[in-house]
Amino acid sequence: MSEASAGGGTGRAEMEHTLVQRSLEDESFRQKLVDDPRGSVEQELGTQLPEGIEVRVVQESAQSIYLVLPSASPLGGEEGELSDQDLEAVAGGWGGEGGLPPGAPTGHVGVDC
Repeated sequence: MSEASAGGGTGRAEMEHTLVQRSLEDESFRQKLVDDPRGSVEQELGTQLPEGIEVRVVQESAQSIYLVLPSASPLGGEEGELSDQDLEAVAGGWGGEGGLPPGAPTGHVGVDC
């Protein structure tokens, strides 16, 4: 899933922000994301991701910083990326404030996502 293939990524960016924020506030959730990234994301979304979508979680440390680049392919969907339509279908249940799931934090706590 890339920002480019998600049409600017507002839905994806919000989803990622929510997952990252929750992982900072809940250590057991953070460990679950590391141990079972796909299952954790599917559980949070309340639906299964399309076949062929891989979810990876990588933790930064003081000695390592990771930069995630979007797909260079103009047809990201053929590379296993979620299209806007696919992302909306997967995240369709998020209709609260700003598209966040019920009970999700709504403010920023010093974290840029």
